[in-house]
Amino acid sequence: MASAARLSPTANLLRKSRLFALPQALTPVEAPTSRPYAESDTATRPHPIRASIVTPASSLARGDWGLKRPLPAKSTSQKSSRPVVRINELDTFEHVTDFESASDHTVTLEKFQELHMPISLPAKVHFSSNMVTRHHSVFDQDVDNTEASENIDQPDIKQIRHTGPWLSGLTDAEFAAYLKKVQKQKPQLVFKLRERFLEKRMAEIRNQAQDKGEDLENLPAPTEEDFQTYLKTLRADPFALGPVVYELLDLPATAPVPNERMPKKYYQSPPSKMASPEYVTSGPPITHPSAGLSYARSHASIYNHPQYGPQAHPRPVEARILRPRGRVRGKSGKPILGVGGIAVEDTSTIAFSEQGGPAGLSAFDPSIPGGARYHVTPIRAFVGSTGRISLITNRATTNAKAPYGIKDHKAAKSSPQRYTSFDLRASDRRVPRLDRARTFSKPATGFEQPEKSTEDVAKNLLRTIKSQ
Repeated sequence: MASAARLSPTANLLRKSRLFALPQALTPVEAPTSRPYAESDTATRPHPIRASIVTPASSLARGDWGLKRPLPAKSTSQKSSRPVVRINELDTFEHVTDFESASDHTVTLEKFQELHMPISLPAKVHFSSNMVTRHHSVFDQDVDNTEASENIDQPDIKQIRHTGPWLSGLTDAEFAAYLKKVQKQKPQLVFKLRERFLEKRMAEIRNQAQDKGEDLENLPAPTEEDFQTYLKTLRADPFALGPVVYELLDLPATAPVPNERMPKKYYQSPPSKMASPEYVTSGPPITHPSAGLSYARSHASIYNHPQYGPQAHPRPVEARILRPRGRVRGKSGKPILGVGGIAVEDTSTIAFSEQGGPAGLSAFDPSIPGGARYHVTPIRAFVGSTGRISLITNRATTNAKAPYGIKDHKAAKSSPQRYTSFDLRASDRRVPRLDRARTFSKPATGFEQPEKSTEDVAKNLLRTIKSQ
């Protein structure tokens, strides 16, 4: 140890510096598409790309964040009681530190951890069925594997990452660059293919000799001519060459071939070894399927109420209605909820009504104090291939809300409007249609009101505007 080179003061300072221990920023992942893509510069990203930095209260009072220069209190301590920042640039050309608040992802992580939800493997959600997707933990030994795992060669083992890229997600330029890389590795690939051919051929010869009752010690070894014949056979049959290429290059399996392509020649993909079938169509995950959100493996936990004892369901979570049910692009849209900072589609198949269901779910209701909300029970959580968090929720039942005294806001019963005057009044903000005659409902007196012509409606509208 005495002969070990001593570190200089500068090297020792950098070695112990927390600033240099920060990981590098991740590259934002965007799915390649030929359609117009609009993105807001101020919108919260689906996953963080920079690390969040906090500082003790004693250092926060001085604006000391362990950086090159102190950060202003107006943008940190005076703006939030628990300030968290992320660094975009440590030192810019103007000699300032470019930073911004990191509370968006930090608070979302805290809200999600309060749900006490284990992360499941991605599964397809059937909106027309009441069947709940089966929970399969991402930490099980049969699915939590990479290309470097020890048990990767076992037949029933699934993996989450391959050494090769996902061909369906490559652009033309990326695919051309990958082909050049593969061409440089041709000698190594041919050598690996020869080894696998010899191993497979020897196994076939041994099985044939064993079936015939011959001696298994002096078996003839495959020759180079057999290997060249094998290569010619593969080149002439794309259906057989596909699985060999995928195995040599360790490529993730692609989506199934469409039916119209079945009669034609194509390169067959081998059976998928991905941990979830959703990874076949959307690509391998960019992070671990848990994304570090939760390390629980199952829902086997008891929610103990201090007065009523163990509960079958956890405490319901309040969900804000971000977009009510309506028609989106001519189709019936699903309501969008906000649960713990995560946008969730309402997958419940119960046909809510304004009288019996949550208020503001069918249409926007500005009369609800604080906005339209109701309580839900999260049942599944998983992280997609692009790092987005997905939640599956059900409407909280009466038994789940009763121990906590939770009641949803009920919609007020709307009574039919009656008109007491034929003229437009200043308090009436409705704009009548001028392309057809208006038809009024029967008033309380029981006689029918006469129809007004388009000219009369226009004159009354102009008279009301001038009077205001």
